Order: sequence, then C-alpha cells, then structure tokens
Amino acid sequence: MVTARAPEPTAAPSTGEDLVHSVCYCNDDVALCGADVAGTEWASAEEDVGCVVCRDLMRRPCSRCGA
Repeated sequence: MVTARAPEPTAAPSTGEDLVHSVCYCNDDVALCGADVAGTEWASAEEDVGCVVCRDLMRRPCSRCGA
C-alpha cells in the first residue's frame, strides 16, 4: 500500500513498503529523505511518518527551499 499526507513537511507518499514519508511543498515528488514518491497516494493525517530519516528532517528547515 502506497500512501502519503499532503505536503507541508508532514507525512507524505510511501515508496511501496507501507512506509509513510514526508515531503515539502517545494517538491512533493521527492521525500525529505530523497525517496522518489511521485504519483503515490497521500496518507491520512492520522498516519505517522514511518521513515526515520524523514521524521528527523521534518524538524529542520527544508534543504531545498528553507521552509
């Protein structure tokens, strides 16, 4: 199951391994950890970001746009 939450460094698409990633509005096709999440479904707000790298990067400004 591939899912993701709407971008705003928050939960975002999964890469197919039932793992929810996080993205930024500046590029919602690439997770904060660098995973390609283009074309995946968005997770519900209740789903936790399972990717530990994305979870850590969510606490920092986006490396691409600074948001």
